[in-house]
Amino acid sequence: MSFLPQDYKAPKSSNNYAKILEGHNKFRILSAPILGWEDWRDNKPVRWTFDNKPAKPFDPKKPIRHFWSMIAWNYDQEQIQILHITQATIRSNIEALCADADWGSPYTYDIKIIKTGEGTNTEYMVNPLPHKPLDPSIIKAFHDKPCNLNAIFTNDDPFAEHNSYTQGMFDQSIPLGAKSNTDVVLDLDELIRECSPEFQARIAVLLKNANVKSTALLPEKTYKNVKAQAFADRDTYADLLRISKGDKVNVSETELPF
Repeated sequence: MSFLPQDYKAPKSSNNYAKILEGHNKFRILSAPILGWEDWRDNKPVRWTFDNKPAKPFDPKKPIRHFWSMIAWNYDQEQIQILHITQATIRSNIEALCADADWGSPYTYDIKIIKTGEGTNTEYMVNPLPHKPLDPSIIKAFHDKPCNLNAIFTNDDPFAEHNSYTQGMFDQSIPLGAKSNTDVVLDLDELIRECSPEFQARIAVLLKNANVKSTALLPEKTYKNVKAQAFADRDTYADLLRISKGDKVNVSETELPF
């Protein structure tokens, strides 16, 4: 008689942050990274956006660290997690892949982060795996567990309920030569807030009918149509506001091609 049942599997961790363990750690990056600075006070992280680095750390002996945070699929844990990277070696390895025309941004291939050693002797290496389409089950898991990466700047739960969520970057049409560390992903929900009140009202109805809380959770085709219309409406609305010089503006509605 065996010690454990034949179909036994150890339960997966429920931690929402990926932990890079000794050996091979396999991930698929699913969003553009947010960039910032991190320090610690009273055993809690304090984070600032990239353009707001503080003048000095809380503890002069511990420098403020630059970080990237992105949504990723952890193959070992079989779940969506935040991949929070402060290690310069990992960042530089991914930057090198992004700059290589044969690889490009890591949205169309998996990566293995290999950790060896301990303490000050710890070393990291990043290996890319062959390009391949993303498994649809991972895309579904991404939508089933929406995440707002910017919540980490206020120490809120990124996976709690928010007004907007971080957009996924698993579209296979993304140019391979784009550099992930310099990609600027325009949050469509923020873009819509700059549009006319009429347009915003129509999008609110659309989200309600689709039973989602953010445009990031819309089907890909619908998302692209909304984005194109939002850019056009925002520009038209801004022009009318400038012309009106503060007068009431009536913006004509344009039907969305859904």
